[in-house]
This record gives sequence, structure tokens and C-alpha cells, in this order.
Amino acid sequence: MSWTIQANGLDDQIKLASGPVAVVPAAAMAELQAFRDKLKPLFHGAGLSDWQSLQMQQNTQGDFITLEESPAAKQGRGFFAVRKQASKNWLLQAPHADSDLYTGKIASRLFLEGDFKAAQWNTVKRDLSDMAHTPNTYWQMFTQTFAEQYPDAKIIQLHGFEPSQRKTQAGEAIDMILSAGQKIAPLWVQQTSGCLKKAFPKRVGLYQSDVQELGGTTNVQGQLLRNLGHDGFLHIEMSKNLRGQLLEDAGLRKRFIDCL
Repeated sequence: MSWTIQANGLDDQIKLASGPVAVVPAAAMAELQAFRDKLKPLFHGAGLSDWQSLQMQQNTQGDFITLEESPAAKQGRGFFAVRKQASKNWLLQAPHADSDLYTGKIASRLFLEGDFKAAQWNTVKRDLSDMAHTPNTYWQMFTQTFAEQYPDAKIIQLHGFEPSQRKTQAGEAIDMILSAGQKIAPLWVQQTSGCLKKAFPKRVGLYQSDVQELGGTTNVQGQLLRNLGHDGFLHIEMSKNLRGQLLEDAGLRKRFIDCL
């Protein structure tokens, strides 16, 4: 099966898993802790688990497992994929998969082509519940558990922006803005920025160094990771033009993956 066919199938699953309601908060922290406890063996290659107590279901698809809500219990928890064996402890995130045009589909293709350990997509519209700015969710607990299991993890989050709505000339002129969600980026983020600048000449900028906006500083996943003492967060903003190119061009996606 080609990557495109498999990615299209994954896109369809995520769309079916999405619901019209805002996120229903967990009834208690114990519910999120139960989710965390079930995730740990999943990250380490365990087989099928019983998710009925959390109204979720797990399915095996080739070399990875998907986790989603039961059809009768769509509460915006999210759609998750975990590869049984992966060469990189990387988590790919699309918190605005539908509203930030193409980011969800780009994430599907990158996940399949890049040997990421895991990926997650929002399943509720951003104007109802914004996963990048809503704490105490299943989405957030998935991020936390992954970071706790893999101290060397990279958590790479995809976003989209409109250059014409930027506040600065630098923001208007660029196609990709990288940040760590804070003013001073860790060395690995700086190195990733340098690689992407070579791979996408004149199109990439690093927050604070090259551009002063869209730094993801209020992003709750980034805040969570910093509170954990984990420096693996990479926030990526992309123009619509670049997103369209990444969606259609496998060679361009490979150049992107090779820099991570």
C-alpha cells in the first residue's frame, strides 16, 4: 500500500472520529491518571488493551496502533497513533488539524513516512476547544505521558498562519516560524532551524532571532514540558503556501523530516 493511500485512510478515520461538541472535561484527575496508566505499556509495544472503562477503543493498523473515542462517546479527547517500534522517540502533534488548513493531513503523511513514535490530532473544532490552549485534557495527558516515558523525546507541533495578517515585515515575508515556546530556544531547536533554513532557503525563521511573533509562548503543551524540565518542544508555524507544498510533495516532506 502506498503512503498516499494509507495517509488518506488515516485522514478519513480522524474525520470520522471528530465530533461537533466542545471537549468534555475529565470527571476527575483519576480519570486522566487511568488514561496515563494505560498509555505507558502502549508506548512500549504492548498489545491490545481494554479501553472500555474510558469509552475508547484501540485498533491495530500495520506497524502502528490507533486510539480513539467510542462512536457513542465523542467528547473531543483526540485521535492518537502509536508505532509499535520506531527509530525515533518523536511525537507529532496537529492541535488544529482542521482549522489550520492541511496540518492534519501533513501530520498523517509525516507520521507514516518519518518513523515517528506517535502522533495526535484534535477531534473537536478549534473555536469550541483549542487543544493548544486547554489544560487538563486527554490530549495534554498524552503529551505528558510521552515526555515522561522518553526524556530524549521531541514533541513537534504543527500550526498554520496567514502572512497577510502578520504584525511585522519579517512575519509577512516568511513561510515557516520555529520556536520552543520561549524566548531562548534550546540548542537542538537552533540547529533544526539552521538545517531547515538550508533546506528551504529564505523561507524559515527562528522566533526571537529572525521574527518576533508567533512564538507559541502561551501554548499549554510547551508550558507543560518546561514545567517537567523537558526541552523537547518544537512549535512550527507554516504559511498556507508552504502547507500546500508539503501536502503534495513527498520530496519536500523528506527534506523537512531530515532536519528534525
